[in-house]
Amino acid sequence: MSLSFRRGMVVAILCATVFLAACEQVTPTPRPTPTRPVATEVIVATDTPTDTPTAVPTTTPTAVPAKVGGAQIPKLLNLNPLLPIFGPFPPEPIPSRPANIDQLTGLTADPAMLQRRPILARIGNDPLVRESNWQAGLNSADIVFEELIDILGSNYANTRYTAVFLSKDPPLIGPIRSERIVNFQMAPMLNGALANAGGSNGTRWLFSQTPIVNLDEYFNQPAYCYIPREGKLNYVGRLYTTGPRLRQYLTQKGWEKPIPLFGFTFSDPAPAGQPVKTIAFDKAPWPSFDAAQWQYDSASGKYLRFSTGAPVMDDSYPVTAQWGHGVDCTVTGPETKTQVSTSNIVVLYAKHEKTDIIEDSNNSVSVHITLTGQGDARFFRDGVMVTGKWQRQNEQEFFHFTDSSGNPYSLKPGNTFFEIVPLGFQLDLK
Repeated sequence: MSLSFRRGMVVAILCATVFLAACEQVTPTPRPTPTRPVATEVIVATDTPTDTPTAVPTTTPTAVPAKVGGAQIPKLLNLNPLLPIFGPFPPEPIPSRPANIDQLTGLTADPAMLQRRPILARIGNDPLVRESNWQAGLNSADIVFEELIDILGSNYANTRYTAVFLSKDPPLIGPIRSERIVNFQMAPMLNGALANAGGSNGTRWLFSQTPIVNLDEYFNQPAYCYIPREGKLNYVGRLYTTGPRLRQYLTQKGWEKPIPLFGFTFSDPAPAGQPVKTIAFDKAPWPSFDAAQWQYDSASGKYLRFSTGAPVMDDSYPVTAQWGHGVDCTVTGPETKTQVSTSNIVVLYAKHEKTDIIEDSNNSVSVHITLTGQGDARFFRDGVMVTGKWQRQNEQEFFHFTDSSGNPYSLKPGNTFFEIVPLGFQLDLK
């Protein structure tokens, strides 16, 4: 079902949606009318690639009951253009692989660790957070997504990470930040639990209409603890959690379970491609204060992360807490500081649209990113670049990758950073 068709259905169901919402129990935050994208593309760059992702036919989903305020409300989740399509999971037959091979990295891992629900954690990337070395957990993630968030005036406000944990339980994860509707493009693919600091009323309402396991801090405070910070912007770097605590919390709530994952394809031999040693994200509309650079390190076979010229560090140390409501973290061990690195970088070109969801007191608005259908991709591994495509039919499917000749593309065994950029975004390659 195309986005335009899904938009057209909103008006027809709006009255019914409001009627159902009026019958629900009162929740701690008000639930606004669902919002939808306006037809304003927010792309500054116009260089290639410029092909628009094309719609791929999808199967008609069945009604999935959404639980809001304790009430089960049947709802066709594909009728709102911002909501993902939910159907039977997994949506594709799972490939055969050894039980000790991580579906997300291609590396060997404890089979018991792989029989769990993936955890997606929203991690802040504000300049203060990076410069203060407050980020923790990125190097323990199987995969990480980075996206542009919020439009303030005509500019993007920032970038933010969604780190996915399956094979490892890091001792510290954070700083945990708020959810965005782009997470509808990630969580359904993994049937994962989303650790986040909440969201705007409009974003929270949309999440309430889905079956996603949403670990919104407002409603799940015992899953988190606080690290005190100084200054008026301390909120950007104070909320944390740990891998073991999240696993414990999911089990306590009855939300932990094995999730069959389609996964990615991996191969050891490096592909033929264009030699590229440095990939920079420093052109508009990427915010200049979040300018990022990946440099290939031949000794480790990984790409090292820099931002505005400085190394980006993963600063981790074990913590615990008297897990409850609004409790502080207690440090229990030594600090480990390593530069953020990755075995693969996958650049996904996708359509970005403004919505009328107001995300903060500055009147920044949320961004709808289309990651269904197909679009251009750039793959980086072993110091070379391969040009190709990404494709999937709906949000529950894994991305399928092909090179420019249409042959399947395989990732290098190891972790992967997915960089989501607008159509026409120009990379700085050296």
